[in-house]
Amino acid sequence: MKRWLWPSSADIWLMIGVMCMGIVCAGISSLVPPMGILDIGTTYAQPYLEGFHGLERNPQFSYSFTKEQAIVTFPGIGSSWTTLVMRANGYRPEGIPPAELFLATSETEPIRLQLRSDPARYYLLLPPGDDDLRIQLTSTTFTTPTDPRRLGVAIDWIAAYQLAYGWPFWQALYLALIGGLGYWLLRRVAVERQPATVITLAALITLGGLLASFRIWWAIFTPMLVGLLVGLHLCLGPLRAFTRFAFARGGETLPQWHETWLWRIVLLAALIKIGGVIYPQTIVYDERWHVPRTQMVLDGRFLELVVPSRVTLLGDTVGFEGGHFPYSPLWYLITAPFGLIGIDLGLASNVLNTALDVSRSLLIAYIALRLFGRPGLAVIAAGCYHLLLMPYFLISWGNWPTQLGLWGTLVLIAVVLAYDDRPEERRALWGVAAAAALAMLTYTVVGIMAFTMMGIYALFELVRRETLARHRGRLILLGLAIAEGAAFLIYHMWYVPVIVAETIPAIGAALGQRVGRADAPPLPTPLIDGAFMLNHLTWPGILLILGGAVLVWSAARRAHGLLIGWWAVLLLYSLVSWNIADMILKQVFFMLPLAALCMALAIDWLWRQHWIGKTAVVLSFVYLSLRLADRWYEYIMVKRHIG
Repeated sequence: MKRWLWPSSADIWLMIGVMCMGIVCAGISSLVPPMGILDIGTTYAQPYLEGFHGLERNPQFSYSFTKEQAIVTFPGIGSSWTTLVMRANGYRPEGIPPAELFLATSETEPIRLQLRSDPARYYLLLPPGDDDLRIQLTSTTFTTPTDPRRLGVAIDWIAAYQLAYGWPFWQALYLALIGGLGYWLLRRVAVERQPATVITLAALITLGGLLASFRIWWAIFTPMLVGLLVGLHLCLGPLRAFTRFAFARGGETLPQWHETWLWRIVLLAALIKIGGVIYPQTIVYDERWHVPRTQMVLDGRFLELVVPSRVTLLGDTVGFEGGHFPYSPLWYLITAPFGLIGIDLGLASNVLNTALDVSRSLLIAYIALRLFGRPGLAVIAAGCYHLLLMPYFLISWGNWPTQLGLWGTLVLIAVVLAYDDRPEERRALWGVAAAAALAMLTYTVVGIMAFTMMGIYALFELVRRETLARHRGRLILLGLAIAEGAAFLIYHMWYVPVIVAETIPAIGAALGQRVGRADAPPLPTPLIDGAFMLNHLTWPGILLILGGAVLVWSAARRAHGLLIGWWAVLLLYSLVSWNIADMILKQVFFMLPLAALCMALAIDWLWRQHWIGKTAVVLSFVYLSLRLADRWYEYIMVKRHIG
C-alpha cells in the first residue's frame, strides 16, 4: 500500500515528465486554430446548451427556441480573438415588437442585436478570455394562444472560430493530470516504467490530436476523464483487497502474476466502458423508463414499484400483452440515494450500470478458477467477456435492471461453487439462500432464469449416487426455496391475483394464437435472433464459443450439472421468446459469461497448437478488438439509441 501512496523517486520524475508532455500536447493542439459548430436543433448540441426549449423542426431547418436566459458553451475555444457566427430567426407574431437579443461573455458587456423576422446570419468579434467560451444570451420573449411557453429566439446553429493562437490553460492542466494519473495507474498494476511511459505518452499524443481535430467534442470530455482516473485510483486498493479476501473465502487464490493481469483487464474495461457512458454526448435509451421509476422512490411512491401498477404492465417490453409481472424494485432503491445528494440520476445510473458490467469479469474469473482450477483460464475468460460485443450494445442501450440481474446471478453461481466441497455446512445454506434472494430481487426475469439453471443443477446432483452430490442438490433446492419465500413476502405475493387473472390467460392466448397460425412463423423468429446474435458476436466469436463449448465438459473438474443447466436456459427461454413472450434476448445476455468461459477454453487450446493455433488466436483477438472499437464508437458516439 505504501508503494502506491508514495511512488519512488524515479517514478516521480517520470510522472513530472509525462505531465509536462501533456502540457506540450495541449499547447501544440492549439496551433490548429480551434473552431466548433453547434447544430442547435440536434441532440449533439445538448451538452453545450442551457436554457433552451426542446428540439423543433420545420421544412427548412431544425432549431431550438431560447428561454429568456440561455447559455451556449464552446469548450476549448476562446483564449484568443474569436469570431462568433450565428444563424437565428427573430420571428414574432403580428403586433409584438421585434426580437431583441443581448449576447455577453465574461470579458464583454452585453451586445444588443435586433433580429430579423426570417433566418439570417449574425457575426460578432469577441476578445480573448478563458479557453472555454461561455456565451450568455438574454432575449425578449413571446407566447401564442396555442403555445404557453415563453419563447425567445429560434437558433439554427452557432459557430465559433478562434482567429489566433491562445494558450489553452485548462486543457493543458487536464492533459497534465491525465498524464500523471495515467502513468501512476499503470505503475500500480505493475507495468514497467518504460512501457508505462510509452503508453501514457501515446495516449497524450492521441488526445492532443483529437483536441486539434475535434476541439469542442473532446475538450468537454478531458475533465471527466481526469475524474474517472481519480475514481479508479481511489477504488483500486480497496477493491483489490476485497477481491483477494472473497477469493480466499471461496477457497481459491490467484497467483500474483495472474492477479496483476486480471486488474489490468478490469482497469482497461473501466476506462473504455465507464469513459463511454460519462461522455456527455451519450444518450441511453432506457433512461426514459428507469430514471422516472427511481424518482418515484424519491417522491415516496415506492409501493407502486412493489405492487401491480402501470410499471409492471409488461405488454410493451416482454410481450405478455397486458399481463402483469413482478418487477424488481432493488435497482431503484440502490440508485435513489444518488438523487438525494444531488447527483444526476441518469449519470449515476449509467456509471453504476457500467461498473457492474466491469466487475462481472472478477466474478467470471472466480467461476472459471473454481470450475477449471487454472489461473490462466480465469484471466483469459475475464478478458474474453470484454471482447464479446453484446455488452457494449447493452451498455449503450441501458437495460440497467437486467445488468444488475446478471450480476446477481453470477454472485449466486460463485457462492454455490464456493460451497461445492462442503455443502453440508450450516452456513452454506444461508450463504446460498442469501445469494439466491439477491439473484431474484435484482431482476425477476433474470432471477427466474437463474433459478431454472440452479434447479436443473440440483436435480442433476440428486440423481447421482454420491453422498456429497446429494448434499449439494438438497442445499441448492432448500436455498432456492428460502430465497423465493423471502421474495414472495417482499413483493411476489401481491402479484398472485393478477398473474392468475391476467398473465396466465395472456400466455395461454399467445400459445393459442401460435397453434392457430401454425403456418406463420413466430416473432421474433429464430432467424431474427440468429441474425441479431451474429451482428454482435461475429463469426470468429461464435466459432470460438462453440469450439470452447466442446471442451468445457472435459475441462471442468466440478459442477457439470451447472453447465448443463446454464446451456438449458438458452434453449428453454428461446422457446419462450419465440412462442410466448419476446424476452428481448435476455436469455442470450444471460449466456454471455458462459460464452466467455467457452471462448477462453478455445483460445487456450488453440494457443497450444504450435504456430497455426497461435496465429488464429492473434488474428481473432485483433479482429474482435477492432470490431469492439467499431461497436463502441457506433453505439456510444453515433447511434446512441436516440429513439
